[in-house]
Amino acid sequence: MSRHLTGRAAAPGVALAPAAVIRPPTVSDDGETGTPDEERARLDDALQRAAEQLEELAGHVNQELGADEAEIFEAHGAFAKDPELADRAHKAVVEGHSAAEAVTSAFESFRALLEASGSDYLAARAQDLDDVRDRVLALLSGGTLEVQAPSERSVIVAHELSPSQTATIPRAVIAALVTETGSPTSHAAILARSLGVPAVVGATGIVDLASDGVELAVDGHEGVLIVDPDDEQRDQVQQRLDEDARRREELESLRELPGATADGHRIELAANIGAEQDLADAVDAGAEGSGLVRTEFLYLDRAAAPDIDEQADFVSRVLRTFPDHRVVVRTLDVGADKPLPFVDREEEPNPALGLRGIRLSLARPSLFRDQLRALLAARADVGEQGGRLAIMFPLVSVPDELIEARRHLVEVAAEQDHDLHGLEIGVMVETPAAALAADRLASHCDFLSIGTNDLLQYLFAADRLLASVSELADACDPIVLRLLGDVAAAAHAHDAWVGVCGEAASDPTTAVALVGLGADELSMTRAALPEVKAALRGVTLTQCRDALSAALAQTDAEHARDVLASRPS
Repeated sequence: MSRHLTGRAAAPGVALAPAAVIRPPTVSDDGETGTPDEERARLDDALQRAAEQLEELAGHVNQELGADEAEIFEAHGAFAKDPELADRAHKAVVEGHSAAEAVTSAFESFRALLEASGSDYLAARAQDLDDVRDRVLALLSGGTLEVQAPSERSVIVAHELSPSQTATIPRAVIAALVTETGSPTSHAAILARSLGVPAVVGATGIVDLASDGVELAVDGHEGVLIVDPDDEQRDQVQQRLDEDARRREELESLRELPGATADGHRIELAANIGAEQDLADAVDAGAEGSGLVRTEFLYLDRAAAPDIDEQADFVSRVLRTFPDHRVVVRTLDVGADKPLPFVDREEEPNPALGLRGIRLSLARPSLFRDQLRALLAARADVGEQGGRLAIMFPLVSVPDELIEARRHLVEVAAEQDHDLHGLEIGVMVETPAAALAADRLASHCDFLSIGTNDLLQYLFAADRLLASVSELADACDPIVLRLLGDVAAAAHAHDAWVGVCGEAASDPTTAVALVGLGADELSMTRAALPEVKAALRGVTLTQCRDALSAALAQTDAEHARDVLASRPS
């Protein structure tokens, strides 16, 4: 007899497959407690190994899913290396506790602070702490966090599924993810969305009802589960699956078509690239080049900067991937929040406002010039056989930074006898100062590309990953749309083109507004390309502009988004 359960929708889609119940790993430390010095040595060794494992896992996830998802495990690694957490554990060891007891106590104190916040987002980060804690305890006890993955495509069911467990299950066997705990903001849910599989969280009792092999229907849109569906229910789910398949076929039929509105107005639809592994997926999705090639992964987690040849080799491969398309390479965007071991730096109390982006490049001209040499070498190597290189400088706040960066580029080009004709130079508009100075910036460059993620955070002083304030920063807010429109108008007044490479470009609803306000290019995640292309090809440029005008007339982001979502199609 079938049973219905309702949880919280965490990732869209429908699935029908046998259940595979994942049991939590057992971690313990039943050995004798050594001297404080011995326990401290064991503790420090386990924390170091945990950080190394998490860095390795971040690399794996970067290859499979991309740089954004890999940041989850980079953050986990930061937990393992947190000096305050280590200090708390050390104090417990001095008081006579074992390394395992000290770890448990230290992590629990951190967890209590997060849970007391009342925020869904911070509560989800408390689960991340548990994931790191269990990894350290497993290393202390000689155990493992690995789960037994099913041999066939299944609905993965668990009381709680950690990001580490989610990331280590082969994606080919995951039909859907269902947990009894968690929230849509948990990292396991984020990974499910990146994997493109349905997910339901908060489904209390599912572990007891769904034994291994029992068929399970999952509706990730509504958060509904059916355990052992009857024939009629199976037919209904299969109908939904067929509809989804037809939708995928419709989107696939658009793959080779250019980005455009229904009346033929062209919008370049490009893909964000965070690592070489993203290239094949971008091509498969029909990307028209890349509007954001991140270069940070070449520099992080290494003792010395990559040499010019290594950098040039990567950029050459990207250019060859997109022949006849534009490829926008962002120069190094790291700082105190992502420190480079080979760059001396001072501690900064607020890394988001510190020496990062173009500021760091201009402060370390040798590092910057080597990257510019690599970019020009790649351009010369590829010639007319690849894409058109464009160089974008990140976190520019004032025109002088752009002017100084261009000076370095001109001097490097002269060294190499490289002709800069046809090379586009641009700025990533991600500070309010840059947005307000768009007219002056555009007079010194060929394009402005709006990075909505950071721009919104700085504009509203609200961390987009912090649930308690994230709703403040909405790209559909009329004041944001008006500002973006001003940026576009300023750029066009100087014959510069305008792109958007933040998350707003990945949202079909917001994309309509961006085209209406004058964006010439949208660069987004590979997964978003088909839906955005379909949305734009369903409306005319006039309809985009009319929808934007209606949104601008609203009093807040919620009503503006509703107006845009109800656009004609």
